[in-house]
Amino acid sequence: MTCGPVPELLTSRRDHPGSAPWRVEGGPARRGEAWTDLVARVMRVPFGGGAHGRAVRAHELMHARVSPTSPGAFEAWDDLDARTVECAEEFRVNQLLLRVGLELGELRDGSERLTGHRLASQGEWGELVVFAAAVSGTRALADLASGARRVEPEWARACRALERDLVGALRRVPTWSLASTSTDDRGLPQGFAVHTRALAQLIRARLDAGHATSRSRGRGARPAPTGAFAPLLFDDTVVLDRLVRGGVRPRRLPSTSGRHVVRASRLVTDPARRAFERPARRGGGIVVVDQSGSMSLSTEELEALVVRAPGSLVVGYSHAPGSTGVPNAWILADGGRAARTIRTGNVGNGVDGPVLRFALSRRRGSEPLIWICDGQVTDSGDHADAGLAEECAGLVARHRIEMVASVDEAIKRVGRRTALAGRPVALGRVAASIAAAA
Repeated sequence: MTCGPVPELLTSRRDHPGSAPWRVEGGPARRGEAWTDLVARVMRVPFGGGAHGRAVRAHELMHARVSPTSPGAFEAWDDLDARTVECAEEFRVNQLLLRVGLELGELRDGSERLTGHRLASQGEWGELVVFAAAVSGTRALADLASGARRVEPEWARACRALERDLVGALRRVPTWSLASTSTDDRGLPQGFAVHTRALAQLIRARLDAGHATSRSRGRGARPAPTGAFAPLLFDDTVVLDRLVRGGVRPRRLPSTSGRHVVRASRLVTDPARRAFERPARRGGGIVVVDQSGSMSLSTEELEALVVRAPGSLVVGYSHAPGSTGVPNAWILADGGRAARTIRTGNVGNGVDGPVLRFALSRRRGSEPLIWICDGQVTDSGDHADAGLAEECAGLVARHRIEMVASVDEAIKRVGRRTALAGRPVALGRVAASIAAAA
């Protein structure tokens, strides 16, 4: 005999879901037939179903433990639709199940392969993306992508790429933060407000960008050339929530000479009698990272960069072609602190010039400014543009911006206090523009 779940046992929620009893209803184990209403405190799950039924019950119980209880929570953000947020929340819940030791292989009902084939055949790019997000991290994603591959192979690869982005975004997030039900100023549980929102923005960026292969069949065509960069829009949800070892340095250091005695006691306690102070010179410089699709930078590479460049300002950027209101730049590290969740890109370039100007505005003196890129410059529709490439070439030449093609090369160069002397090495179309102007 199989017993139904008991949601009342899920106590200690910080957002006080209430003490009213739950009503648990039996239902089939098919996808979409199991659900949890945290407002009305009603849960519908299969009471049998073997391993698959147990996985479905565990999934719904995790919703009862961490998902928002307030009405309208999934419409909380103007830039994100409810469907995208719901699928991001499905992914967060599944990742929490993995962390408590549940095998997610049984979270599929056999319909995913047919669904992938149907969505690709009908050109439903948007629905395929959000569905892929909801089942990412489970075996159902492989079935969904397999079905889509028969019609649109590139769409299937895009589903896999989205899964890598979502998994990578949570790789360094501690479980207590991912599952937090402490509320923010809007009454939303922190795990949902911070991490589900960040995941939904990744999904939204993929939706807005479309995919190159969809153009070949007349769907999701790339916007027409604009000849102009998109406005730079920083993602204010990226939080620098961890210290990088070696990144926090004192602003002033003891010195044996100076204009004023600052610590007279050191004349007695310090064998070197360093009673004066001097400003501490910060190393590290600034690193600008092109995170467009052509660079294909992994989360592991970016994590290595922020760890190996303590004290550096690290700025990532990538624009979703033709989009408006979608963040296209983010701070990955600054002042010895780094983001625990590494933000991924939005497929295109689109803001190369504006992000370089931002980096120059933050530059101190002649400290190094390193640009990780392939030298390709595009407009807001992600079209190559000679005029914009020439504009970036002028910035590189005038301000001695160091262009490097890989994270490994950037790591070798960070930490210096001044930029390299001499003419900078350039790449791609930027190099061609510099050569033409010489």
